[in-house]
Amino acid sequence: METSRAQLWQELMELSPVCSGSLHEQYLPCGKANCRCHDPKRPQRHGPYYLWERRIEGKRVNRTLRPGPELERVRQGIANYHRMQELITRLLTEEESLVLGEDRAVVIEGKKNFRRRLQKR
Repeated sequence: METSRAQLWQELMELSPVCSGSLHEQYLPCGKANCRCHDPKRPQRHGPYYLWERRIEGKRVNRTLRPGPELERVRQGIANYHRMQELITRLLTEEESLVLGEDRAVVIEGKKNFRRRLQKR
């Protein structure tokens, strides 16, 4: 078990960059009345633009990004954030089993009597 915990910690330390939030692809109209994006029959919006949305100190913060290296860093950061959450959940499970002992550790399987079924086996 010790090796598994060490591997989880090592993976956590290697995650970089890390960004919270989500990315949304947008196609937007401009302010020019005679532009192709305002054509009543076949509007051709401008874009894609990417909206990076996240919460900072309880407030929603947006940043518009264009395709390029900055967008790719944010994409990688968001993927790393999700990986970090997964690793922390696994690490927490391992740590709690050490604290309580394997026989008393909480096992979530969607059924109330899951532990009881395991003990009968």
